Amino acid sequence: SAIYSNLSGIKASTIRVDGEEWSTEDGAKLNPGGVTREAKVGGGKVRGFAEKTKAPELECAVYHTRDTDLTDINAINDATVVYESDTGDRYVLRNAFVTEQGELDAENNTINVKFSAISCERI
Repeated sequence: SAIYSNLSGIKASTIRVDGEEWSTEDGAKLNPGGVTREAKVGGGKVRGFAEKTKAPELECAVYHTRDTDLTDINAINDATVVYESDTGDRYVLRNAFVTEQGELDAENNTINVKFSAISCERI
């Protein structure tokens, strides 16, 4: 169907950090967080499940330019991050922080950035 044929090319997204649009590679990944569930079994049967809270996560590769400061990116600890897909869906990560120190990949001229946040909601 036409809907499914349009999905195969969806990769692009726009990411803004504190209002500044970042130049990123296609393929950013957003997990809005929420609850994960684990089955609990006993006596050969599933008896129920346990829930754990999962924090929101956003992973992207930022193009390195003369204006890109790796140390500033790694120091982010209270940002508002907006993720917009090419379909127009928008999510805001509030009080976002970098979870792993990014590394400059000279071969691809990118910095891999991983964020988490206090909350993530569709806007």
